Amino acid sequence: MNEKRWTVRQSKIKQQRRQMAARAAKIVQARHKWMGKPVLFTIPQGIGYGVVYEVSDEGDVIVSHEAFRETGLPPAFAFNVERIDEFLTEVM
Repeated sequence: MNEKRWTVRQSKIKQQRRQMAARAAKIVQARHKWMGKPVLFTIPQGIGYGVVYEVSDEGDVIVSHEAFRETGLPPAFAFNVERIDEFLTEVM
């Protein structure tokens, strides 16, 4: 019985490590693709143009924009890296 528990525990640990590695890879990929680039963002408060300011190690994407006085949108906002495709479109 103890041997089975040990095997299950090892499987969970390996699965968690793979998930952490996949998340870290997604964060690095997002940094390379989005950092410092102008974007069109869509958030519940509205649509606007901004720049990806930071992608943190925790996976938070921070977007800032200067036209917040005219638009009434927040000057910066953050969301999780897993939702990046929902909120951002690259501006050419």
